Amino acid sequence: MKIKKLSFTTALLTAVVLTSAVVNCVNAKEIAIYRWVDKNNIVHFSQNLPKDDEYREFSTISSYKALSKAEREMIAEQDEAEQKTLALEKQQDEVMAKNKATFDKNCKAALLNIKMLSSLDDILISEEKSDGTIGNRSLTAAEKTKNLALSKKHKNLYCNK
Repeated sequence: MKIKKLSFTTALLTAVVLTSAVVNCVNAKEIAIYRWVDKNNIVHFSQNLPKDDEYREFSTISSYKALSKAEREMIAEQDEAEQKTLALEKQQDEVMAKNKATFDKNCKAALLNIKMLSSLDDILISEEKSDGTIGNRSLTAAEKTKNLALSKKHKNLYCNK
């Protein structure tokens, strides 16, 4: 009977002490808990220092740490900076994708121009005349050479990336 009473009392006191410790852990960094056995062989736990000299002292350290306002602001600033960085990276990826599409299109155009300028003898181009009408004329040999050199530069610029 004494063992059951001791176990129930111990469990009850432990629950009270732990509940008290959980409630106070927000306010205290360390909590001292005293354990002693009285003359009736009953185990006691308390946060108050016992009158007897026969006791054991335990301490708990709170695992909860409240952040200061400055720490919370610093974390918020870091989160905001991370969000801005992610947004910039996403924007950069979109620009890179658009640039790749533009490079691919320009490469194809340069390759077609080189093929056309190299394989055809007479190349007609459309131009606006001084009277506002559109007319066709043949490229001169110098213009053809100049355009071929320009298309080769475009090929080197757009097709090697």
